[in-house]
Amino acid sequence: MPRLVTPFPESFKVMTFNPPTPPQFAGAFFRRLSRIACGSLMLLALAAPLPAVDMLYVTLIDNTIVSYDTSSGNAATIAASVATFASTNLNSPNGLAFDSSGNLYAANFGNNTISKFNSSGAYVSSGSISTNLVNPTGLAFDSSGNLYAGNLGNNTISKFNSSGAYVSSGSIPSTNLAGPYGLACDSSGNLYAANASNSTISKFDSSGVYQSNITSNLNRPYGLAFDSSGNLYAANNNNNTINKFNSSGAYVSSGSIPSTNLLNPLGLAFDSSGNLYAANLGNSTISKFDSSGSFLTSWSTGTAKPSFLAFKPVSVPEPSTYALAAIATGVMAYLARRRKARTA
Repeated sequence: MPRLVTPFPESFKVMTFNPPTPPQFAGAFFRRLSRIACGSLMLLALAAPLPAVDMLYVTLIDNTIVSYDTSSGNAATIAASVATFASTNLNSPNGLAFDSSGNLYAANFGNNTISKFNSSGAYVSSGSISTNLVNPTGLAFDSSGNLYAGNLGNNTISKFNSSGAYVSSGSIPSTNLAGPYGLACDSSGNLYAANASNSTISKFDSSGVYQSNITSNLNRPYGLAFDSSGNLYAANNNNNTINKFNSSGAYVSSGSIPSTNLLNPLGLAFDSSGNLYAANLGNSTISKFDSSGSFLTSWSTGTAKPSFLAFKPVSVPEPSTYALAAIATGVMAYLARRRKARTA
């Protein structure tokens, strides 16, 4: 009896697998990679760091420290951003300086102490310094975390290590000092002191050994500050000017700032964009100049006169960090999908 052969239904088809050729595989791979790259770029755009916020801290003669958001716009906006950072444990505060961790130190001229505040403004009693100080004014940190304080009362400069302990071997005696007011350290660890009494700036190496004096075009210098190129700026309280000196100590007339928009300038500070700020003791204002020395704006500090200035350290991740993170996220997501598809 002949076998009855039933034909396959039309809907049934034999499935075959044809592996892609190398060119096909490469094309598909690069198309997938391009989609990952596009997605990563979108992630990068969303995760890109915001512009740095430059917070300026100011000591006022009413025994307070206030802060301003100088990145917030024009002078009126900056003035409106004022906030009280500290109003306790201060006694005629003068010099200000931030350490690398964002803690703020203030020199109390009135009671011979240095107060320490954390980044939130809370007083850190264990970090305050009260030894070997006589009417402290200017403060400065070197690159090793040592703190220097200018003692106006006895013409010395005291050095303290990162724990706040007095370092006698690194402290600078009265020789070559005359009313040390503002202090500043350069990138090589050299210390500069503005001598208000004899209108000079003294330079000492990292060991405290006297090197030289800057004597030209100074008239009762108070505040000192270095820009990112190593140029030194000095505020002349007597003739309402700010002088610029290059890294060798030579006077740079083209970079100096005349008396316009200055009145008894005291503290100086640079923001992250290279703009210079000056505290005007004479009219209770803060003036802002660009990196070329051109006046930009000014605002009032109210009834209290400003003295010293300091910018909080700005720490912003490099854009490349966000780029690598975004690309890595995209690649990991792609590999996860591939593994899931193989096991399905």
